[in-house]
Amino acid sequence: MIALNLGKRYDIPTVVMRYSIVQGPRQSFYNAYSGACRLFCLSYFFDRQPVIYEDGKQLRDFVNIEDVVSANLLVLEKEEANFNVFDVGGGRGYTVLEFAEIVKEVFGKDIMPAIRGEYRFGDTRHIVSDIGRLKSIGWEPKYSPRKNVEDYKRWLESQVDIKDVLDYAEKRMKDLNVVRRVKMV
Repeated sequence: MIALNLGKRYDIPTVVMRYSIVQGPRQSFYNAYSGACRLFCLSYFFDRQPVIYEDGKQLRDFVNIEDVVSANLLVLEKEEANFNVFDVGGGRGYTVLEFAEIVKEVFGKDIMPAIRGEYRFGDTRHIVSDIGRLKSIGWEPKYSPRKNVEDYKRWLESQVDIKDVLDYAEKRMKDLNVVRRVKMV
């Protein structure tokens, strides 16, 4: 709101972009919050069982980094984008279980994910963006979560010295009390 109000006040074209879960190559291995793509891909890469928080039925909206770039470029070029807020998402929600299945297929693994009764403090149950406003000025997401995973897998296979990243990220989240166990009643 501050950016839009200042932009209007001083006649500086301003646009606000709200990104859903952006995926693609080069996501940090060590950032515990870089998401399901990192976690699931690394797990299958190391032949480990990926961990799913909650029950896996929570909805997530995954958007490819290339789609994000095209959305950013579009709003720079379109006058009607000025002084508006746009959600940038993949166009539909996927359950975490559906996404885990995509990763499993891309990696060709037969390892089922683990649902251990844990959750990440602060995670929202469902996150799906309304991309209608962005579509109205000519943008449409082109890429699926499968492409996101395929791109990440190719990049992952070109990396070295990554053997401890899963343990590091999980330990860090637990040390910060972000990952918690569900209390059974």
